[in-house]
Amino acid sequence: MKRLIMTFGLSLTLLSPVQAAQVIKKQPTVAPYTPSAMGCMILLECTEGVEQLTVESEIFKSSDFDLFRDEIKAILAGLTASKVPVYLAPKRYFTPGTIGLYKPDVNRLYINDRLLRDPREFLGTLRHEGWHVVQDCMAGGISTPFMAQVHQDKEIPDWVIKQTTKTYTAAGMARAIPWESDANWAEEQSNVTANHLAMCGKGPLWDQVRPTPMTMEWLIGCGWMKPQEGHEVYTPNQKSDNCIPGKI
Repeated sequence: MKRLIMTFGLSLTLLSPVQAAQVIKKQPTVAPYTPSAMGCMILLECTEGVEQLTVESEIFKSSDFDLFRDEIKAILAGLTASKVPVYLAPKRYFTPGTIGLYKPDVNRLYINDRLLRDPREFLGTLRHEGWHVVQDCMAGGISTPFMAQVHQDKEIPDWVIKQTTKTYTAAGMARAIPWESDANWAEEQSNVTANHLAMCGKGPLWDQVRPTPMTMEWLIGCGWMKPQEGHEVYTPNQKSDNCIPGKI
């Protein structure tokens, strides 16, 4: 999940790969800007005003997007190659401050339509949420519900880690710090998300980008990566559920 002011990366879901604006069905009654509204969107029950974005979407033809259009389209192309649709949804379906969502269980990504007023923030959010897709690719591929840190720890500046740590600790979500620091740093870099998504679409990301030591051990333990460089085969936490791929 992406939040205004500071990125927030919980994994959330969205609707079917049919443009939601074309789906005609009775909409549930939910209070806007509430967890219920967001849950309704996540459960595919609230679809009014939700539309799928592509590189050809009309909104990107506006001159406001001139400085950002190429990278936005590159990210969208990478997401398409990775079989991850992107949807623009009305702000009433998001809790206050939430401007982007990605859920690895179903491989779909939501963007809050309030960002149409700020193309720079739109691109930043797409970079951030797109990086969560890259993390999904690194954790055994997007056919699994897992995500793994991609940047090596030494690659992430201290200021990014400190700011992320402060925000997530205060929110009671300290466990998310490694993934969010990783995504926050990707958000600050031009074309990094787009380039990695292009690799996701070509094949196993761990064959193209060196995993972090912990991720490498996990990939080897689950059988996705061959033992190498002194790493031994093992079962992470001795729990087979950690290695079972699958989608809901």
